[in-house]
Amino acid sequence: MTSIAKIQENIFVHVPFCSFPEYRSRIADHRLNVEILITADDLDREPHASIREIGRFLSAHQLSCTIHGPFLDLDPGSSDSRIRMVSRERYQQLLALIPPLAPRIVVFHADFDPLFYGDRAEIWLKRSIETWLSVAEAAKKAGTRIALENVLEKTPQIIQELIQKVDSPSLGMCLDIGHAHIFSPVPLPDWVSSLGSRIFELHLHDNHGQEDEHLALGEGTIDVQGVLKAIQHEGIFPALTIEALNEEHVMLSLQRLSSCLSR
Repeated sequence: MTSIAKIQENIFVHVPFCSFPEYRSRIADHRLNVEILITADDLDREPHASIREIGRFLSAHQLSCTIHGPFLDLDPGSSDSRIRMVSRERYQQLLALIPPLAPRIVVFHADFDPLFYGDRAEIWLKRSIETWLSVAEAAKKAGTRIALENVLEKTPQIIQELIQKVDSPSLGMCLDIGHAHIFSPVPLPDWVSSLGSRIFELHLHDNHGQEDEHLALGEGTIDVQGVLKAIQHEGIFPALTIEALNEEHVMLSLQRLSSCLSR
């Protein structure tokens, strides 16, 4: 099997948990693997039955999923011990619910904010390590892996160091190319080479380098082809998740991604 075919097997599309019933027929018709966004509100609605139903649906159609977990207002490296505790509880609450979905990967945000923690990075790192050590162990028991997503991080180093110090095969990175394009001066291929095999997933969407527009691939200024060449050069096969805002942009992104992979 060629490396291109391996990459194509790992393509997913973003679908909110609450919208899954609306899209399930199109997911089946187009045979789309999915990344399901499960928010804190979803968790509070006791979603056990719906999760089991989605798991049966995916299994029946021989489709795979990844999960994007809660992120708003959570802070795994917070200076407030109660915020860290609540964050860990949310992560573990999700991991306890999702085994029926058999997700390949669960995405959480790393949440390093250089504006607040820039001169206290070591303190943030120590607190974050404590959080992710326990969460990575819970992920291992749930039969999945955790990928920490970049948002405001200016360089790959802080996430790289966090992953190295936790030192668990269950913990890696989700490289969001749109976020890196806005907030980081480091070229995307350098993000790829810095993390290498620790990149478990890529979030793919486009923008013009100013706002998090979540455009279809090719509608902004991100060199998607360059990112794909970088992951091929590293010999890695991360999940590739389309994070466009609407169905039209999802389908356009899938077409353009397929075109990039065939070059």
